[in-house]
Amino acid sequence: MSTARLAAKLGSAGYDPNRLKDLERADLLVVLAETMLAEPTAESETDLIREAREASQILFPVGDLSNAASYGGSATFRPRELELEEKRAAREKRKAARNAVTQKLALKAEERRAARETKQKKTRVGV
Repeated sequence: MSTARLAAKLGSAGYDPNRLKDLERADLLVVLAETMLAEPTAESETDLIREAREASQILFPVGDLSNAASYGGSATFRPRELELEEKRAAREKRKAARNAVTQKLALKAEERRAARETKQKKTRVGV
């Protein structure tokens, strides 16, 4: 993927296009990888928009990052990666809580339906 296409994709994801122009290809790839780690879901759309705005404010090191691992440069991005993992875990926890509530409501609805059917059968038998 070309550098211009990377910048265009990140711009459409909510990053500031002016800041993206100042980044080199290696920096754009790192930002794209962080964006992909976010794993967007429909229920967290507003969270992702807010995260994209926050990420567009992050200052990235200037220079060649092609050899970042040998210079320990990957450690620079580790705190952001941990933050994204924590946010993902929080989203998953909220989703699990919503699913539990939905299952409880479905179970109660099924119990009410079964009780109503039983009552209707008793009424039919008694008629």
